[in-house]
Amino acid sequence: MAIKLDHVNICTDNPEAVKDTLEHLLGLEAGYRPPFSTEGVWLYGSGYPIVHVSKRNYVPGNDTGGLDHIAFKDDDYDGLIGRLKADGIDYTDRVVPDTGVRQVFFKVNHEIKVEVDFDPS
Repeated sequence: MAIKLDHVNICTDNPEAVKDTLEHLLGLEAGYRPPFSTEGVWLYGSGYPIVHVSKRNYVPGNDTGGLDHIAFKDDDYDGLIGRLKADGIDYTDRVVPDTGVRQVFFKVNHEIKVEVDFDPS
């Protein structure tokens, strides 16, 4: 299995302030973000979008705090889906606009949200 950490997503009511702070303190740079239906910004380090900042929308019972999810890249979509189904874990499957990247979201202990991304190729 080829798996690695992909990015961290931070939810906030002020994405611009978080962006400005991380650009200033860490030298990250705002860059391309697919045209999602929600507000946000992606911050790049070494040419890769490692911090995603999202406008927070509060949904009672679904709040995961300031750190929204942990994301990974993987190359075994069928294997992951099979394991999720075998373990009875609910998941959401979607495709990123413009890129074709397939995303699978699910929660683990303590409502920690995990995202696993699969390249379209």
